[in-house]
Amino acid sequence: MSLRTSAAYIAVRIASGALAMASLALIVRGLGPAGYGQLTLGLAASAVVTLVLFNPLNSMLARFYGDVPLRPALLGLLRVIMLGTGVLLVCAAWVAEEARWTPLSSHVLLAAAGMALAQGMFDFTGQYLAAAQQSLRYSLQFLSKALLTLLLAWLVLRAGGGAVAVLLAMAASFLIAALSGGGVRGWLCRPGAAERALLPTLVSFAGPLLITSLLGYLLLWGDRYLLQQLVPLAELGRYSAVADLAQQTLGLIFSGLCTAWYPRMVLAWGQEDFAEAQRLLGRYAALGFAVALPAGIGFALLLPAVVPLMYGAAYTQLPTGLLPLVTAAACVAAVKAYYFDLPLLLARRVWRHSASIGGAALASLLMGWLLVPALGTTGAALGLLLGQTLGIGLSLWAGRGVLRHRLALALLWPPVLGAALMGALLLNWPVTGWFDVLAKALVGAAVYGVVMLIADFDGVRTRLMGRRT
Repeated sequence: MSLRTSAAYIAVRIASGALAMASLALIVRGLGPAGYGQLTLGLAASAVVTLVLFNPLNSMLARFYGDVPLRPALLGLLRVIMLGTGVLLVCAAWVAEEARWTPLSSHVLLAAAGMALAQGMFDFTGQYLAAAQQSLRYSLQFLSKALLTLLLAWLVLRAGGGAVAVLLAMAASFLIAALSGGGVRGWLCRPGAAERALLPTLVSFAGPLLITSLLGYLLLWGDRYLLQQLVPLAELGRYSAVADLAQQTLGLIFSGLCTAWYPRMVLAWGQEDFAEAQRLLGRYAALGFAVALPAGIGFALLLPAVVPLMYGAAYTQLPTGLLPLVTAAACVAAVKAYYFDLPLLLARRVWRHSASIGGAALASLLMGWLLVPALGTTGAALGLLLGQTLGIGLSLWAGRGVLRHRLALALLWPPVLGAALMGALLLNWPVTGWFDVLAKALVGAAVYGVVMLIADFDGVRTRLMGRRT
């Protein structure tokens, strides 16, 4: 089941990522570097809410959904908290706009608040569908959001809209997809005695998660604020456009893989079947490595050709080393979040989880502050990579004694060999247009797939031959 579900989720995330790339290219071209820099600051303001306040609610849903008797009250309480908090924040943003307390451009903060509420509802609905293993509805929700974002952004830019209008278009796509995926009625419930009885349990779990989420926000978005102080707005826009492309594409793939496996680990852990939880983590590690390695290498080799084609002449000359460092940082961040941090969440070691993220965030910002004056935006990417690498070490230390991070040698060499052959082929393949990019990607994937089949990675060839016979 998990392999089929993983393949389905990864396929959906790849399709969503392709649509997201198209949307990103459309928005970056339509707004220009300075306009995209303004949009980035609005997205950073929105992410404060989604990561710091709403992410703990999604984490609680994922962690406690396996407790069947609590499930109805849990869903109702979390939805009420999210909706109420979001509406209050929209009102607060409106007051700040009217009083001119915001350093952002006019109406950016208000649009960012609406974006935060819509994205929070979307993420919560997606987490619910994943926990309930409703893969079809989950897939349709993500694909519809990606399509709506592309369509609404195109309409807004055609009408001459700026960063605020694009933010509102993105918010509308999140909201429509969330309501179509999870329905409207669930968001209109009133909390009763059962919901109120859950509050102490949730507070004990959510308190540390709030701190964790705040530190995670600094880790993911701190480089944008740092660059805002140290480089021109146009340079911030160029850096953000490249970083967003890497994080959205690679992050979507890894999160889709985690979505297929994490609910099963939670159920096994909740039933105190620790051997099964260890087995699932081992298989998840093998599949994750087989996906992460070629995805990271292939993306890094395609990115220099893709960026100018997507974004135009303003992105032809980028700082040396920026593209591979941004790709590596996105891969390391995804591996930390979607693999090395999972045992901490299973064992509820939330304070240790906070420490691992806090150490990575502080190290990234400190190294970025030291490196940006000499290296420019490349220094920010290098600082983020080094900070995330340190974070993996901290996660290993914090999670010792929970589950073992082991990968059998027989499952290591096929991905390494396949990725090496794929990389050697792609490295010397010149690209002049989108047809060459597509051909390069397809041939690289084919070479990697053939190696994995010949090596019978995780018995995939045996299973395929068994079905045919």
